[in-house]
Amino acid sequence: METNELKKRPTGMTILLVLSFINACWNILKSMVMYFTTPRMAEMYENGQFDEMMQPFSAMGEDFSNAMNDTLLILKQINPNYYLILLALFIASLIGVLMMFKGNKRGFHTYSIAQICILIDHSAFVYPLQKPSPFTSDLLLTALLILLYYLYFKRMEMTNPTQNPS
Repeated sequence: METNELKKRPTGMTILLVLSFINACWNILKSMVMYFTTPRMAEMYENGQFDEMMQPFSAMGEDFSNAMNDTLLILKQINPNYYLILLALFIASLIGVLMMFKGNKRGFHTYSIAQICILIDHSAFVYPLQKPSPFTSDLLLTALLILLYYLYFKRMEMTNPTQNPS
């Protein structure tokens, strides 16, 4: 009976875990793609090939062209190793989420450390290039998720004091 109670997880927590899982998988894929494509995009931008590629999109307006140009200027300045670091951190985040799915509290620690390191990675490589910087919103979202996961595990400890899901 206790194992049934331990396996029951609030629906909201399951939804958060699934969303964190999807986020980690998406960012793992994105990091791999960006690692390999960013140097080539910067090269294309320098050679003027990007302007040729953007010609069909000129009908979308000048604002769209300016936004794409600004994005490429930022991407061009980012060290490709940023994406390798991000890849490793999102893999750690994914491992943490999978561990939390199983009720393992160490997964919470793994996830939290990975998310904090992701913020540090962004702060070192990307936020200085972006105006306005999304640091505050990223920090709040990260803190909120860590807090919710923390409260979940605290609640699990209080409802099952004899069992330690480590």
